[in-house]
Amino acid sequence: MNIIVKTLAGSIVARPSTTWDKANDEIFLPDFVKKLTCSPVLFARISKAGRAVPAQFAPRYYDGIGYGVLLYAENLIDGSPEGYAQAICLDHTSLLNEPLYNPITLGEPDNVFVLKKNGRKIFSTAEGTRAMIEEAIAHASSHCFLRTGDLLAIELRERKLLCSEQGSRTKLSATYCGNFLLEYDIVL
Repeated sequence: MNIIVKTLAGSIVARPSTTWDKANDEIFLPDFVKKLTCSPVLFARISKAGRAVPAQFAPRYYDGIGYGVLLYAENLIDGSPEGYAQAICLDHTSLLNEPLYNPITLGEPDNVFVLKKNGRKIFSTAEGTRAMIEEAIAHASSHCFLRTGDLLAIELRERKLLCSEQGSRTKLSATYCGNFLLEYDIVL
């Protein structure tokens, strides 16, 4: 299982399954992480393997959606491919929690994804659509083979600073449709 990410710039990158954290627990980051950023994402679980999937057939290839957060060790992103790869492969930095929702929940103005840092709203949206997911499936499957169980995440906003002070604790929480999605204590 991989996490395939369509970045805000439109690139396709993959995160290994070791980055996926579903525990809603504390995340302790290694000492070399000095600056942590986050990007909210809309994601879908791939239910059927495929390559070069046209957008009109993409609805057959996913069965659930959700919202989550991708964390980045920003101080490792130095402009080199190696630095970016290290920043996105850090364990427990893909916060894509269950339960998954039926895709019909997307596009309804009352179904809002809200992300909070230390209890204060830092992002919210009700603008995720099935078309966004289906276009991302078509785009990603033209670059790599999608396997059953993969998660396809679409970045919704540029990376923003989450924490940068050594020894700091940050509480990150999110809801969708008014329901609890995730809650993490992040220790830098």
